[in-house]
Amino acid sequence: MRLKLGIALATVVTLFASADACGQTLYSFDTPEDFFAPATNWSAWQDTLDRHQSEREIIHHCLIDKATCTRRLKGLRHVLLKGAALSFEQQIRLVNRYVNRHRYKDDRVSSRSEAGNQWETLTEFLNRGGDCEDFAVAKYFVLRELGVNAEDMRIVIGRESQRATHHAMLAIRFDEEVWLLENDNTIQRNGYQDIKRFVYAINEQGIWDHERTD
Repeated sequence: MRLKLGIALATVVTLFASADACGQTLYSFDTPEDFFAPATNWSAWQDTLDRHQSEREIIHHCLIDKATCTRRLKGLRHVLLKGAALSFEQQIRLVNRYVNRHRYKDDRVSSRSEAGNQWETLTEFLNRGGDCEDFAVAKYFVLRELGVNAEDMRIVIGRESQRATHHAMLAIRFDEEVWLLENDNTIQRNGYQDIKRFVYAINEQGIWDHERTD
C-alpha cells in the first residue's frame, strides 16, 4: 500500500511537492505566476547590482591588460579567458569549481528573520569570501561575464529541511533541465534539491516569490 501511494505521489509532483522519501523539492523556471516585482523594487539587491556594474570596468581592464589586475582578479581573468573557449556545460562546471574555492563564512540567518538582506559584488566576494548567498551571486556574475543570459539564471533561496535556516544556490536553465549549483561542488542536474521549500529567487531582471498563496 505504501509503495502504491509513493508511486501515485511521484506522478503528481509539483514545484513544492516532495519528490521522494528524502523530501527533495523541484525547482522550475516555468512558474510565471510567481513573478513578484522587478529587481529595482528590492533596494539592497539593486544596490549590489549597481555596485557590481560600476566595478565591471576594473574587470574589463584586467582582461585586456594583465598588469592592471589585482592578485584576486588574476584568477578571475584566467577563468574568463579559459571559459570563453568552452561549451556551456564546461563553463558551468568551471565557474562552480572556481567560486567554490573561495573562503566560506557561515552567516546564514534564522528563517524567522529576513534572509539575504546583504549581498556582495563579485570583486567584494573575491576579496573576502562570503556565505552561500554570496557564492551563488558570484557564480551568477561570473557566468554573466561569460555571456550567459540573465533570464536563464536565478539566485534561489530555500528553507532547509533539517534546520530553521535559509540556503542559497544558483539555478541555471540548461536545455530541458534545471541545474542547481551548490557550494560543495555538487550540481543537481534534474532541478531537485534536498530542501524543504523554495522561498524566493532573484536575478537582475526580477524577483520571484515562491511562497505566494494568492
